[in-house]
Amino acid sequence: MKTSLFLLIVLFSMSVLAQTKYSTASEDFITFHENVSSAERMYKNDSLLQAYAKFDIAFANYKGSVNPSHYFHAALCALKIKEEFKALHFLEKAITNGYEVDSAKKDAVVFYNQNTKKEYQANIASWEKTRDDAVNSEWESELYSIKENNKKYSAVKYTSAVEYCTTCMKAKVCNKTSPDYVSKYRLVKEKMKADSITAADLLNKIQQFGFPSVKLLGKTASAIARNILLNYDADRKNERLDPLLSRALIDGNISPEFYATLVDRRNLMSGIAPEFYEPITGYEKTIGKDITIANKKRRTIGLYPIKLVSTAGQKSTDPKKPYVGLYDY
Repeated sequence: MKTSLFLLIVLFSMSVLAQTKYSTASEDFITFHENVSSAERMYKNDSLLQAYAKFDIAFANYKGSVNPSHYFHAALCALKIKEEFKALHFLEKAITNGYEVDSAKKDAVVFYNQNTKKEYQANIASWEKTRDDAVNSEWESELYSIKENNKKYSAVKYTSAVEYCTTCMKAKVCNKTSPDYVSKYRLVKEKMKADSITAADLLNKIQQFGFPSVKLLGKTASAIARNILLNYDADRKNERLDPLLSRALIDGNISPEFYATLVDRRNLMSGIAPEFYEPITGYEKTIGKDITIANKKRRTIGLYPIKLVSTAGQKSTDPKKPYVGLYDY
């Protein structure tokens, strides 16, 4: 981890020759995400009345598409403060637009008012049917198969080879003719070729069916598709994917956090500094006086400012724990 942070400090001090391509959002989109991200942070910190008010403001004033996860969190928030009729409304929006309530969260969906309880029980099956009927099951199955067929590239020999070569390429001195580098780079090229073929197939499917959203593919298959896009390292400057991803951002199919993660990954793979510093454990300690510049860029895609990251939940310093962002899409 210390090595990673040092590398980021070095990268940030480098003169940037060419930045990764990224788009900016409208003021309406930015205002919505300022409100909804505030609501999400308040909800996570149990400031329920304030969170409920922020969710309400965000939804009421926004005419664009809303990711169903926001509606679900708003529903849980409303349930906790006994606003059960509003919770019903939010739940319907969440589920019919693709949200899958997993087993860990089902216990939190409890209605005590007899009227709302009866209405929930009468409608939940039809809401779930609407959700399930919208899924492209054939494409969903294909993505499961892709993950299974490419699982070997998640093995340590491939992940360690990528880490070794990228670290070497970013160092001032990198012996690319050494037997160790040559053997590891061969594995990296093998993985990148497989990733590019998989991404090309996915892009053709997107042209045919639309963006692989939760509503179109379900939660698990949608996550597989997003991971393919994230690891499409052939598009290092994000030039090919940016129109697709910026549209998905505006349509609520990917979070500002995911978009920023992808752009920052492209930058690091190209040996230049991150744009948004998201998500990088401890990044708030690496940029010093340049936090203002980073926050201006973060706002252009609807991301909350870095100074508020502690109230959004600290990023884990345990390398064994996965990064958990503010949004779950």
